Amino acid sequence: MVNYIVRGGWVMIPLLACSVLAVAISLERLWYLLRTRIDTEDLMEDVKLALGQGKVLEAMQIAKRSRGPVAAIIAAGIAFYDREREEIKEHMHEVGRNEIYKMEKRMAILEALSALAPMLGLLGTVTGIIRSFDIITAHQGAANAVALSSGISEALITTATGLIIAVPTLAIYSYLSEIIDRNIAEMNKRSNELIEVLSSRGEY
Repeated sequence: MVNYIVRGGWVMIPLLACSVLAVAISLERLWYLLRTRIDTEDLMEDVKLALGQGKVLEAMQIAKRSRGPVAAIIAAGIAFYDREREEIKEHMHEVGRNEIYKMEKRMAILEALSALAPMLGLLGTVTGIIRSFDIITAHQGAANAVALSSGISEALITTATGLIIAVPTLAIYSYLSEIIDRNIAEMNKRSNELIEVLSSRGEY
């Protein structure tokens, strides 16, 4: 592996940095998003049941015991249950925006890494080809095969490394983005549902 890195030239250093950063962010985001996954249908049913019985505090406790953005936005709505409808919606939107920010944190970096890695690989390809031509020039067109192959090897290694980093990074980015989109859809659905439940109670 060390020999492989050395043969790839100096471009391998930023490529390795990209790989470490991509793995770290991917694992952190996976842990954050997957640990907050809950059955929002069951959560909403329990909250509705408690609110239907006039047990607002119990409904709040149910929401707070659960993890994730949906539970947070439901708790925000219940906390303002006795306010005006627009005030409840505004508070829930504010909490929702904060939860979306938490979910999308570092996602832009992950997306940038998926684009940066192949570009660095391409840079390594160019420098490797330049090195090969320099060898040919130095030997006046009769370059040693071993010396010439080192430049070609550098070009191919960096290209391959860039793609090896970019492909899984892009795949995990797409997977995480899908989870976030589903969470946002659930947040919108459950917040509207909660507002209707609170409206029907005639608390404001």
